[in-house]
Amino acid sequence: MIQDIFPHIFKNEYHPKKPKEDDYVFSFFQNLVTVKKDHSFFKYQDLSQDNNEFIYLFEIDNTSFFLCDEIKEEHDTISVKTMRTYLPQELAFACITGWQLYDWMKNNQYCGRCSTPTVRDTKERAMRCPKCGNVIYPKLSPAVIVCIINAKKEILITHYSSSFYTHDALVAGYAEIGETIEETVHREVKEETGLNVKNLVYYKSQPWSFSQTLLFGFFCEVDGDDTIHMDQNELKYAAWHKTSDTFDLPDTASLTAEMIHYIKTK
Repeated sequence: MIQDIFPHIFKNEYHPKKPKEDDYVFSFFQNLVTVKKDHSFFKYQDLSQDNNEFIYLFEIDNTSFFLCDEIKEEHDTISVKTMRTYLPQELAFACITGWQLYDWMKNNQYCGRCSTPTVRDTKERAMRCPKCGNVIYPKLSPAVIVCIINAKKEILITHYSSSFYTHDALVAGYAEIGETIEETVHREVKEETGLNVKNLVYYKSQPWSFSQTLLFGFFCEVDGDDTIHMDQNELKYAAWHKTSDTFDLPDTASLTAEMIHYIKTK
């Protein structure tokens, strides 16, 4: 998965500092990231520091990553979606995590309570209203990825009805207020497929910065009838597949892909 960058270590403790020559600097515009002409990322030593504020993001190993508004040097832009397959993987993970923070800051420039311009907190990773004291933390929405198995040991494959992602997928959905993550599994499966499930087994979690989500992966079994009643508002395809089938998975970045590969080996 994209966050699996061992032996490198991601350090998200918030200790703002000034950039060093070998530190990386990201600049984003909407869903695009600024890169060199060879599509490598800019370092602090590559940039003129005129009229640029460098915002500390996090570290990987002993290298810090920063955000700036604009890179004036000769450059190109690429979609942050390409980070799913960008190499080296630790820089892909850094880029999409940096984009998540950029998008959060961009969307919270004003206080939602009193409309006053917000400022970055100096002690924690937060946006703070200097007038009313409202504190805004990075957006992180909990969601589930569910691999459902029937009595024939087949798995339920879906295609989302309205998504840029057109490949094979599993049942997925966001947690709602007042429910546990296990209850989210039951509700999402029932809503999207009409199925009841049992014997939930937690697999892994994944920070998925592309949608500012924290994903929780579960395997489970059908409880009773395995006839699918697909919600056409959520899905355009839902069917049982043998684990020996060939699946349309574009990369290995996602929890979905790892779960499908995992169940194929069982």
